[in-house]
Amino acid sequence: MSLSLLDLPVVSLLIRMAATAFVVIGVAVAVGRLGPIVGGALAGLPIVLGPGFLFLAMQAPPDFAASAAAYSLLSLCATQLFLLAYIVAARRAGPAVSLLAALAAWGTAIALIRMLPPQALLGIALFAGVTAVTRKLGATFVQRAVNHPRADNLGLLFLRGALAGLLVAAITAAANRLGPTASGLLLAFPIGYTVLSVTIHEQFGAQVAATTLHSAIFGTISLAAFCAMLAVAIPRMPVAAAFILALSVSLATTIVLVLLSRFKPTSPGPR
Repeated sequence: MSLSLLDLPVVSLLIRMAATAFVVIGVAVAVGRLGPIVGGALAGLPIVLGPGFLFLAMQAPPDFAASAAAYSLLSLCATQLFLLAYIVAARRAGPAVSLLAALAAWGTAIALIRMLPPQALLGIALFAGVTAVTRKLGATFVQRAVNHPRADNLGLLFLRGALAGLLVAAITAAANRLGPTASGLLLAFPIGYTVLSVTIHEQFGAQVAATTLHSAIFGTISLAAFCAMLAVAIPRMPVAAAFILALSVSLATTIVLVLLSRFKPTSPGPR
């Protein structure tokens, strides 16, 4: 019996890669054109977590997906430390060194976070505390930055977007072997922020990168809302309804954060 081309695993992986890459590239371009403060808030959209959990929820049992979402919520605490470390390092270092510092901070935090139980309320409380601290500490390293328009390097963005898509495709394809803990933690790996931070740092400089990522600390609340709602809703309603609800809550949170960012711009730090 012949198999349809769409039934082949490689085609499924390519579709997942393309869908994720498309969203990552679109948001990266938007961040460059809308400015660091609003762009940072928009960077908190579930550009990788959304497609990742959609594919995971379609193939995994509800309890598995809910547990993975709870671990992703915990993992976002490490993402906040990733952003803070990049902000601090970017003041004196280039994109490569800043990224290495951010990844080291993320890895250290994950080593501790992975020992916590996958509970949505615990994740919300921990995320709120870490966000408040990183937001306050990051403000001391941020100066008022002006975003000067430049041409987008679409080739480089496509390459980085493809890498983000590859991560999502690989994790969702290997979810059964990874288990909910590793799947949730790795799906929340800040690949989207990695793409955006390095790209903005290279194109617009350290000040714009720091301002954008400081705003992204606030914007990550949208990702936390997505994960928390997904963890709570998946065991209680159909997967499609839970995903739509989580996505709607995340988008609504982003809209509120963008509106707030327009009325409360980042204050310049010490020079």
